[in-house]
Amino acid sequence: MNPLLVFLEALGLSLPAVTWWLFRRYARRNVAGELLAGAIVGVVWEIATEPLWDYHLALTFYRDAPLAVVAGWSVMLTLVPWLAEKLYCKVLGLSALRPRDKRVFVFDMASAAAVCLPLETLGSKSGVWTYRQDLLQWDWGLIPLFNMPYELLFGYSLLMLVAPTFVRYWEGSFEGKR
Repeated sequence: MNPLLVFLEALGLSLPAVTWWLFRRYARRNVAGELLAGAIVGVVWEIATEPLWDYHLALTFYRDAPLAVVAGWSVMLTLVPWLAEKLYCKVLGLSALRPRDKRVFVFDMASAAAVCLPLETLGSKSGVWTYRQDLLQWDWGLIPLFNMPYELLFGYSLLMLVAPTFVRYWEGSFEGKR
């Protein structure tokens, strides 16, 4: 197997623990619930979309869908709501997220572009997966600088209308807070 892919798989599998430690150490925040809720979304997403990409990693949980990618979802869906809430508070001049405030969706989508698009680009360009263009038939063009399909950003935007809300709702339950 390609040494780069072995390294990226090991890195991907370790990222949830590293993320948990960094948040615990520097933000004094337990993100175990976010990581677990994000992993659940990742499992659902990967099973539902498995035919659309070919993965090239060794440790899989469903067909060729890798565990490291689920670990990546857990980290992304910890970072996206966190960044969205920081931006929401900063831009709107608030100290905390207001319950049921729909404006957070805009910040979720912007945060997804900032967090997910670079990670998606890294995974694709490094060969962790390839898109099944014969099935996807993406033809809207490419995002400048990233050289990635616009449909990808559109898909992330749609997913971020529900995934961060799921994470926010369940994180406390997984940490024993509710």
